[in-house]
Amino acid sequence: MKMSGNQWSGWGVSEIGPLHIKENISNQDSYIVKQYSWGIVGVVCDGLGSKKYSHIGSQALVNAVVQTAKIFDFKKDINLFEPLLKSLWNINISPYSQNDTSTTLLFTIVKHKKVYIGRVGDGVIGILGKNSLLVEEDKDMFTNYTVPFGREEKISWAIFDEDDVKYVVMCSDGISEDIHNDKILDFFQNYITNYRNILSTKRNYEIKNWLRNWPVKGHSDDKTIVALVKAENG
Repeated sequence: MKMSGNQWSGWGVSEIGPLHIKENISNQDSYIVKQYSWGIVGVVCDGLGSKKYSHIGSQALVNAVVQTAKIFDFKKDINLFEPLLKSLWNINISPYSQNDTSTTLLFTIVKHKKVYIGRVGDGVIGILGKNSLLVEEDKDMFTNYTVPFGREEKISWAIFDEDDVKYVVMCSDGISEDIHNDKILDFFQNYITNYRNILSTKRNYEIKNWLRNWPVKGHSDDKTIVALVKAENG
């Protein structure tokens, strides 16, 4: 679907992990893709499994990113984005606390001819275009702990000219941790090639099916993937 003045489209798919099905726990991943006349917003949030209301926190943060993207003045210091986002997230998670709703954050905002990429915590963002690269967490080699949004770690930003980006793919660690780093960009490119031009119902069915039957033995985590795609003549 294309909109006047907007050369971007996108889609997202999420599948609950086998462990959460077994334990009757909600999918703790949340995502959104929202198109506007001025651009597009895509978000993936992965609620921390150890937190009781992380599924609420992840959905609340997804919504807060969209709210912030709509009203934030990107001509100002980009570091002012985070306190506004945090304030809206706090409103959205009420009456729960940040600690009980901890979540990671991956997002892309296309606005004013710029592509704004932000992340806190694990999961991976792939930017494909003039210079393809991954944006990911730099974890301490001695620990698997990930710092959630709202704590001491600030949003890590990467900003590109819109003309230099063709696609952006974001996925939670339920996917990214099972793919070798040197293979992820190829995986993302093939993903776009396979699914960008098919009907959304067929696409959603096929992606959900292979996420449900993920080929890594013993996989247990929720899996979410979002793609933003610029029109081929865009």
